[in-house]
Amino acid sequence: MSRVLPFEGIRNFRHFGDYTALDGRRVRSGLYRSGHFHNATEADRARLKELKISVVADLRRPRERDNEPSSWGEGFRILQSDVAGHAEPPHMRFLRTGDMSADGVAAFMRATYRRLPNEKGNQEVFAAGLRELATHGSEEGFVVHCAAGKDRTGLFCALALSLAGASKDDIYDDYLMTNTAVDYDALVPLIHKRIEDTYGRKVPEESMRVFLGVEADYLDEAFDEIGSAESYAADVLGLTEAEIEAVRANLIAA
Repeated sequence: MSRVLPFEGIRNFRHFGDYTALDGRRVRSGLYRSGHFHNATEADRARLKELKISVVADLRRPRERDNEPSSWGEGFRILQSDVAGHAEPPHMRFLRTGDMSADGVAAFMRATYRRLPNEKGNQEVFAAGLRELATHGSEEGFVVHCAAGKDRTGLFCALALSLAGASKDDIYDDYLMTNTAVDYDALVPLIHKRIEDTYGRKVPEESMRVFLGVEADYLDEAFDEIGSAESYAADVLGLTEAEIEAVRANLIAA
């Protein structure tokens, strides 16, 4: 059964639960990850209701949320951070001024993964999301997302799965699934036109695919920066030992 759930206007929506966890048990179901929801259709919204999603961890910065707002309505708890203010997000600044050769984009992505664990806004939502997962009911759905659902979202899911005791292979497989979950043949021309219209730049297709995809060595950079998920959760995110154990226990199916 595919982990990827098809939607009309939402990209990269998929399960990140149901992996093998500690002692051969399973990470619980009802855990989802995604790109943004700005283009969700009425049919998409109906399907989201069927998934019983009650908590949304939105890792985007305020400027991103303003540019592509979500309209969740009532019945959802939204976790987000305003700490970055309305400054231009780094990936938008890079698209405007950076080296858009394939090598330049890859270097930017590696630097991004060294930066992501240290950004205060990410840390706020990471901590709030993990604390939510310590108590969130298994009968309810939880979704974490950013803009594309691959970098900030990928790091959060890797942390959660690490705390649940998932294997490194499963953690990296979940992260790398973006490369097959997204229809890049359809997406690349759309993003290419958007960059040209917004920034007046023509970006080579190879560079666009590097920018929109993920690689294992990107996540390596983040974990080199973090160390263990447990130490990062405690020393950087401020979770107590009891909270970390509650995250682990609540993520594992009974």
